[in-house]
Amino acid sequence: MSTLSPARAALIDRISVTRAALQEELLIDKQLTAKEHNQRASLIRNGLMVVAFTTLEDFIRNRIAELLVHLSRTIVHFEDLPKELQHAATMEAARAAHSRALMLMRSGEDPLSLIQQAAGEIASTGQGALQISPYSFGYKGSNLSSGEIAEILRCLQVADAWNEMSNIASRCGFGSLPLKAQFDQGAQNRHSAAHSTSTNIQPVDLENFCKQALAIASSFDILASRAVRLIKEGVGDILVAKIKLSSHVSLRFIDTQAGKYAEKNEGSHRAFRVHDDLKSAWRETVGRARVDHRPIIQRDAAKFPVDWMVTDF
Repeated sequence: MSTLSPARAALIDRISVTRAALQEELLIDKQLTAKEHNQRASLIRNGLMVVAFTTLEDFIRNRIAELLVHLSRTIVHFEDLPKELQHAATMEAARAAHSRALMLMRSGEDPLSLIQQAAGEIASTGQGALQISPYSFGYKGSNLSSGEIAEILRCLQVADAWNEMSNIASRCGFGSLPLKAQFDQGAQNRHSAAHSTSTNIQPVDLENFCKQALAIASSFDILASRAVRLIKEGVGDILVAKIKLSSHVSLRFIDTQAGKYAEKNEGSHRAFRVHDDLKSAWRETVGRARVDHRPIIQRDAAKFPVDWMVTDF
């Protein structure tokens, strides 16, 4: 029921479809003698692992691109933005655009419009209306690494990125396992599924990664969105120093409870309000959460997060 971010909506939809597919008999192994069925199930599960990891990569790239649109409207002069952000918006954007252009040429496509758009965005950092290129982040290689995700947040002045993400995810209800290790394991599983014929991704591996993807995506979104808003507005010390943002974030929950939806502030066991339907719960919670920019986490009856929304923009 969250809105506003196409990147977020796409991720939640694709992860939901992947988890639903895991219930299909075609993906579940039978007895050892059912060799043909089991081989077919393994092949499909391996493909779903690649798709699930790509879904998370797409979210990171597309969400940061959405946030860069907001950051481009900053009241802060480009030369006063953090130096690493300036470097990403110029040198890294130029390098990534060139790399993507070469990929298009190798596939027989015309890269001219890509280069022209990227050139205009990079030139805008010197004069005119600022347009920070989406190629500034997330395009160092064909696949995202945990180091690159941390680098994105560092350029947005977020200190101790993965630990901060783990802190947020734990508070949302995803559990307390370190997210960097989960991402790296997912990346390894994706690589094996794509390149090794002996790989046999199990349903539990896929189910676990789908949950981990939600934890990684939501915590990244919450921290990146908060950092972008603070930088855009020139608030506090974030322009001159990296800060741990998790302590600056307070959450608001929509919990499924006895067939209704309980709106709660983080740390409170009592519901602020109980809603009869999910649509009205989201509508009213968003209105209140916007006042102090609280991210909203929707959780199921087991208190596991299934959706979220940031209110910084």
